[in-house]
Amino acid sequence: MEGSVRRRQVLAFMLVFYLALCGVEAGRALRRRGPCDEVYVAEEGETLQTIAVKCDAAFILDDNPQIQDDHDVGPGTVLIIRPWP
Repeated sequence: MEGSVRRRQVLAFMLVFYLALCGVEAGRALRRRGPCDEVYVAEEGETLQTIAVKCDAAFILDDNPQIQDDHDVGPGTVLIIRPWP
């Protein structure tokens, strides 16, 4: 009887662990996708900071050498967006 209870506990633990891993992987897949396309066109009133937050991209200046400073973004500016790894 005690072995049966122990087996159920181990199976329950394995199930919870498996479901937790599935949830982590699903979160990573969503994060990889990102909310913005790889090529982004800035709109009126946007700054690099607002675009970085919106697109979950921290490397905008690194990926866009044509941008000399963070105030150099205007409507129609084309940016390459790389989401967080």
